[in-house]
Amino acid sequence: MRHATANRPSGARRPLAAAIAVAVITAAPVAAVGVNDAISALQQNGQYAADASHDDVMSAYTSIDKPGRLFLTNSGSSTSKRVPKGVVALPWKISASFTLNGPDVSVSDVSGASGMIGIRIALHATKPDVIANLTPIVAFTIPGRVGSDVTADDGVLVSSDNTSTLVAAVGKPGEDLTFNAYVTAKHFTMSSLSIAAVEGNVQQSLPDLTKRATTLVDGLTNVGSQRNRKLIAQLEQLRDNEKALAKQTIAVRSKAHDQAFDGYIDAYVGSYTTHLSGSIGNATQLPAILGTASELNGDTSVAKSVADLANAVNDVSAAYRHIGAADAVDEVIRTIEQRGTSGLVNELTKRAGEEQQRGSKDYSAGQSQLSAAMIPYSMDFTDAYTARLKELGATAGTAGSYETQAIADVRAGIKDNEKLKTASDKVSAAMTALADASEHTGQASAFHQIVLRFADQLDSDDDTSESGAADDASVLDTLRSASASQSLCAKAEKRRSRAQRKAERAQAKNNTADSTSLVDDKNAISMDDVMSYAGGLRPSFGAAADTTSKNVAKVGGMDGSSKNSGGDSSDGSADSSASSLPITGYGLAKTGFTPDNGDLIDETVELAAAAEVFDDALQAGLGGNGSGNSSAGPQYLLSVPVL
Repeated sequence: MRHATANRPSGARRPLAAAIAVAVITAAPVAAVGVNDAISALQQNGQYAADASHDDVMSAYTSIDKPGRLFLTNSGSSTSKRVPKGVVALPWKISASFTLNGPDVSVSDVSGASGMIGIRIALHATKPDVIANLTPIVAFTIPGRVGSDVTADDGVLVSSDNTSTLVAAVGKPGEDLTFNAYVTAKHFTMSSLSIAAVEGNVQQSLPDLTKRATTLVDGLTNVGSQRNRKLIAQLEQLRDNEKALAKQTIAVRSKAHDQAFDGYIDAYVGSYTTHLSGSIGNATQLPAILGTASELNGDTSVAKSVADLANAVNDVSAAYRHIGAADAVDEVIRTIEQRGTSGLVNELTKRAGEEQQRGSKDYSAGQSQLSAAMIPYSMDFTDAYTARLKELGATAGTAGSYETQAIADVRAGIKDNEKLKTASDKVSAAMTALADASEHTGQASAFHQIVLRFADQLDSDDDTSESGAADDASVLDTLRSASASQSLCAKAEKRRSRAQRKAERAQAKNNTADSTSLVDDKNAISMDDVMSYAGGLRPSFGAAADTTSKNVAKVGGMDGSSKNSGGDSSDGSADSSASSLPITGYGLAKTGFTPDNGDLIDETVELAAAAEVFDDALQAGLGGNGSGNSSAGPQYLLSVPVL
């Protein structure tokens, strides 16, 4: 997750904002930084090159030829200094080239391509004297879904597990490193390059470097605080509960949906049977199906079966909100483990709005997809049913006696009836689309509820939290207070936001005191949720069905034009919990009242990911050619994207 981009300060506040920004990205230690410290740091620019000449250097590149800011750290130290990008040059030129089924191709052509992919990585020293005693190491991973058939040059480590294949190569001290790897790929992608250069024995020097890389983010956030450990434990309990509810609720409601679907077919075909006349052929009788369409209006068994099916579709789809909620909670847990809770309130609020919009849009599309699928399925079923009646020797007068057997025979033979099987698969695909949409709605609800229920445990930028500051104060909190905008517009927006959040949190405490779930999985009936039945018949049967289409939405006295009280409805209305999502969730609120430190945190997370790749390589048996020499010079750890 990234933080929203902060607005640039203007006028007299620019010097102060600039000082604070420099404090974030320069050589200020990872501790709370005040304005005086920031100004002091501005006077230390001349020290950057000297610091980088003896401290170990880490950097997350923005592209293969553009280093990011430098993080300077020493063995045995838990703090770091930060140097702006471009101030100190790194001693390598890094290149990655690709082939596709033989010929060389560009990065844009190989990304997402399928075929035999060749990968050539080259690490060329531009300052040989600086890296004379350093052993270069390069590693990357290829996801298992891309391909597991990976080979490489002799001496290059290739190790696969269930999720990815690791490729790692170790060079000789002071020398360039070049190697090739190959993969038979489907939609090719690969991780960023993890690049390191260490002194002495690789197995001894590299772990110390990677350990410091993985803890860089701890100094910028409250990752390891006791409060966060307690919060994660609570979230894990909620996540596990959502998974259990998903398993139980989906199983029960899927069975009820199957029964409702069979009940609809029984009522639909039963009505059709009563309207048969004349001789029975191999296809649906038009007069009989028109008679059935007329029964969609009023207190009839067909109308009731459609209403029952509508409820069943809504219910089983809503059950999938628990899966979405579990996934959302898991994402929040991983974020807190990596970054702490700094800036999390704003991010979750934004994500809630995004997921709610997507869920509503996709559910509406799924409803249309289901309507379009149900009509041909129903017609194809009556085609097969009519043909089976003929095979059984039924007439219009005796068809009722064969009805049960003929329906059972058609159901049993769906897999062998290509036309009916295709129609059935389309119905199943529509149900899957509705379930997927409901998962997004569940994620939205979970993100929103986490913000409300755990407001006192998250790092919020307002004063509605009842608890005091975090037990591990972060530099971000100090920066927020130092750079808070004093404009009338900013003050008004903050007051509005605080009042809204305070009211929402108070309501959440009242409504969720006894609730163990983050979602509302109940849906009220909406006839639009299943099918505009007669609307689908109209193209085939013309004006005779048009009158029915105007009445179908009133089956059982329910007006389909009224809004569904459930969350996933064709009119896009939200459920009771999601409807209160704050306006910031839809990207409409001002985002410039807190400084943006997302890039800073993201860089440290990238470096931690690079360190993890190296740790995996060491566990897989990564060797080394360390010289055993040591000096006061820096070692390096870099994360470099190539795609």
